[in-house]
Amino acid sequence: MKKFLLAIALVSISFSGFAQEDAEFKAEMMNFVKVNSGTGEAVNPYIDQMAAGLPDRNKEAFKSEIKAELDEMYSQLVDVYIENVPKEDLKKMIEFYQTPAGESILKATPQIMAKNISITQGLMMKFQNILQKYSAQ
Repeated sequence: MKKFLLAIALVSISFSGFAQEDAEFKAEMMNFVKVNSGTGEAVNPYIDQMAAGLPDRNKEAFKSEIKAELDEMYSQLVDVYIENVPKEDLKKMIEFYQTPAGESILKATPQIMAKNISITQGLMMKFQNILQKYSAQ
């Protein structure tokens, strides 16, 4: 019986160690996703701008709710990365983004994302026009 209890204790300790390691890795991935998504802290001026037209009594609640939604999005993105990319590759990716070249890319990401959105929106309008052209025939 003592051996059985010892085995259960060892397995529990092992799982808690893995759980702690996974939680630490997930937190590291969360930080990476926030920075790499082109938002992170960079989104705060946009949230402030959206809140500017609200009554003062509602601004903080609005910002809090928006940030909670962003945190949920980040969490979902972390899960997508973890489900689709081996952990070792993710660790190497994080290491790369801590190098000067990676930091340079991260620094440029918000501008790249903004231009990407603009280009994509223009393309979607063109697609819409093409769709309408062929729908009318």
